[in-house]
Amino acid sequence: MSQINDLLEDPEFIRWVKSPEKKLNKYWQSWMEANPERIADIKLAREMILGLQFPSREASEYVKKQVLNRLLLESNFNEENSNRGRSIQKRFNSRGFSRALKIAAILVFTILLPVLYYNLQKPEEPTFAISQKWIIKSTNWGEKITFRLPDGTMVWLNSGSSLMYPEVFNGAFRDVELRGEGFFEVVENVNKPFKVASGGLVTTALGTSFNINSTNTNELKVSLVTGKVLVNSQISDASYFLDPGQELDFSTGTREGTISTFNTEAVQGWREGKLIFRNSSFDDVRSRLEQWYGVEITVAGAYPKNWSFTGKFENQSLEMILESMSSIEAFEFKIDKKAVSINF
Repeated sequence: MSQINDLLEDPEFIRWVKSPEKKLNKYWQSWMEANPERIADIKLAREMILGLQFPSREASEYVKKQVLNRLLLESNFNEENSNRGRSIQKRFNSRGFSRALKIAAILVFTILLPVLYYNLQKPEEPTFAISQKWIIKSTNWGEKITFRLPDGTMVWLNSGSSLMYPEVFNGAFRDVELRGEGFFEVVENVNKPFKVASGGLVTTALGTSFNINSTNTNELKVSLVTGKVLVNSQISDASYFLDPGQELDFSTGTREGTISTFNTEAVQGWREGKLIFRNSSFDDVRSRLEQWYGVEITVAGAYPKNWSFTGKFENQSLEMILESMSSIEAFEFKIDKKAVSINF
């Protein structure tokens, strides 16, 4: 049941069930292909969510009146025949029993009317045809992995991220889907472009290296190191071309993107164990430390509203980083395995 709970608590899964769309259908279709053993869980979780949406519809006034009239007619009929002889009584009992069945049928129909309506109106359950095997690589907080795709493309996956890709690139494109942050060194193939779908953006390349960060779903970043890429927005239908050293910063709120230069070390330093902060707020520092080290940080007291921290740490422990920060921002901290408390 815990696996089904994971689905029931996944906002993307719930959104797919309630408001299916092409992009979500593609993702969950691929997810099912990569996890065929979870098909039963998907179907059960889907039915549970649809059950929560069960429309509470009462029978119409017309139906209610029809049922009431039938009951009154049967009641009058019973009174008129109550004084008849035994021969007639036997016949009446037979008719009364038949009418009772009719009344019961009408009542059952009235009660089940919303159910029948729901079954007629609810969307058809999607079919999960498995055409080829899909693979999902993922990392927990505090983890990073490097691996090679079937075409030889190298991928670095940051903490709390996942990449879904086919076992073999059979189509016209080399399609993959990223959640979180990843760096790609794409093997050149002019006949089969490499496409990364992530957070509403699709980045297309032939042979290049770039970083994509969709950890913050409100702000998507594509940073090009070498080569050239085309970025298409599935949200606004806008397109952007990037040259080396350029970064697209796309806001899902305004549906607009801006192109600017970026600091290479700051963008891809995470691959080398470099944790870099540049005028970062306290909330940003806390979330990045939680992701980087796989911990949960609780805060007591009020931290300065004008907190702005800049620093670079390379392969250092969480304790050393907090020691360095506390000497500047004046706070106390305690580390207990994966639980960290900060007191101002």
